[in-house]
Amino acid sequence: MSKIKELREEAKRLETEARSKLDAAGAEKDADKAAAFEAEFDSLMDRRDSLVKQADRLERSDEARREMEEIEERGAREARESRRPTAASDSFAPGAHADSDEYREAFRDMLAAGGDLSAIPQEARDMLRANFAKIDQRAQAGATGATGGFTVPTTLAREINIAMAAYGPMWDEDVATVMVTGDGAPIVLPKIDDTAGETAAHTEGNSLADDGSGDVTVTKEDLLAYTRATPWITWSFELAQDSGFSWEAILARLIAKRAGRKANTELTVGTGVGQPLGFMTASVEGKLAASNSALTFDEVIDLFHSVDPAYRMGPKVGFQMHDQTVKHVRKLKNANGDYIWSDGDVTRGVPPTLLGKPARFNQAMDQIGASKKPIAFGDFGEFYVRKVGSPMIGIAREKFFPNLGIAGVVRYDGGIGTPGAIKHLATPA
Repeated sequence: MSKIKELREEAKRLETEARSKLDAAGAEKDADKAAAFEAEFDSLMDRRDSLVKQADRLERSDEARREMEEIEERGAREARESRRPTAASDSFAPGAHADSDEYREAFRDMLAAGGDLSAIPQEARDMLRANFAKIDQRAQAGATGATGGFTVPTTLAREINIAMAAYGPMWDEDVATVMVTGDGAPIVLPKIDDTAGETAAHTEGNSLADDGSGDVTVTKEDLLAYTRATPWITWSFELAQDSGFSWEAILARLIAKRAGRKANTELTVGTGVGQPLGFMTASVEGKLAASNSALTFDEVIDLFHSVDPAYRMGPKVGFQMHDQTVKHVRKLKNANGDYIWSDGDVTRGVPPTLLGKPARFNQAMDQIGASKKPIAFGDFGEFYVRKVGSPMIGIAREKFFPNLGIAGVVRYDGGIGTPGAIKHLATPA
């Protein structure tokens, strides 16, 4: 039995056991015994959630590795044929060969040499220099000059992006609409809400109305390119030199877990001042709960229907909430005594649902409390995440000798395209 299947089956067993504890709590008349059953439920579900997350991480890693192997196998011959003969005077176009096996090996050689370009062949130096990306931070940070690093190989960039998505849903192209650009120039994001627009009856021979009632209001938002960098991370020179290790996977974990948390937080609750405008900050209040310590099934339904039906039909419609809010919502029942939360099928990777829509964990969101926004619902396809190129990596040698210092840099921004497409449930003070 594979490790992933074993984890998912154990999670399913714990889920069944936990559900029986909750049913027992509902049937128990003794308050102390009911509380004990509920505590057992919480403990079992926490263990179940941990197993599901382990299985999801392993599944993502396996999928990324399979995709990389397929890409490498399919593209190896074409990349070699398209590559021009290289000499010291060869001219490389910016970004040339970033998706080739040759560039991947040159990048690895540079790591193994501790970032010392003089220690690697001229051919590899030329390829790396052609993929050196400069970052001008003046527009957002007020700094002068420019900094930069080597663009990571396509295979590594893909693994970093997948690993970043594992630390929050907002970096995931299956959740939000992702746009990747080659540079950091501002992108104009037009905003139009025409859900109330409709046709009118027309009488033969009459002129069409020209009273301004059909005008469309268009606003816009500039998607910028905020630069975020990790702290220096110590990287063993033995790992850099040992080809037996999967250096792409190791680097992805080191860099992505730091960058992923920050990106998800800013794309969720960013203020829009010196950082991205998060979807929670830009969202509209859809329902004010009666209590700041508990939510009801009716309030979740009200939030659902506060979003226009036009935005409830897309492929990226769903709920987002903190894990502790999920724990609360899992215990809610409808009038028939049925739980409104569905855990899906963890053995098949089917996501949990709420009112028939996907429900995603987002640890950057509020927990239930006074003056909080614990649940969001809407079409997250209307939230645009702008990514600039691939992640970049910088190397420091002497500072960490004999090891290496690795730092990662990513650039992104985000914004809602249509006001009202995403709404939140708020709690009173």
